[in-house]
Amino acid sequence: MKFIESIFALIIILVFSQACGSSTGTRYETENAVTDEETADTLTIIQEDFDISPYRTRIDIEEINTETDGISDIWYQYESIQEDSISGVNGKIIGTVDGYRVMVIVTDNMEEANSVRDDISSQISRREVYISFEPPFYKVKVGDFTNIAEANDLKFKLNQLGYTTAKVVQETINLFEK
Repeated sequence: MKFIESIFALIIILVFSQACGSSTGTRYETENAVTDEETADTLTIIQEDFDISPYRTRIDIEEINTETDGISDIWYQYESIQEDSISGVNGKIIGTVDGYRVMVIVTDNMEEANSVRDDISSQISRREVYISFEPPFYKVKVGDFTNIAEANDLKFKLNQLGYTTAKVVQETINLFEK
């Protein structure tokens, strides 16, 4: 019985070795093979006859007057923007005190932090949204609360809006003039 099994195994090995051991020497060769010289001749015969100049986009750039009469257009209404960044949504900042903020997200991507800040600013009215950078992370925080219950209410609202990682953190907050 052992003898028959060994002969059977030998036959199987021979069949597979013949099927898998074919030569690849002629597999990629064809009768109409193109030589490098023929390819070079073909390339020299082809000439580009397409003129792209009628399809080019014409770009007109207005000339900017570099002479200014004291105030540059770049700084147009700069004073009011600077005042808004100091005063905030709720009024002018009059001081700081220990309080609470709701931390919405911690990320190492500045674009993501700015996007979350913009989304929250549009969804929540009358609340300050801050981005702080504590290397290597950007932290988006909302609100200035002296009462933890108000901070928890905002956290609940943010959770309902889809910001499930929001949590209340203790921090120095801004006091605004009313």
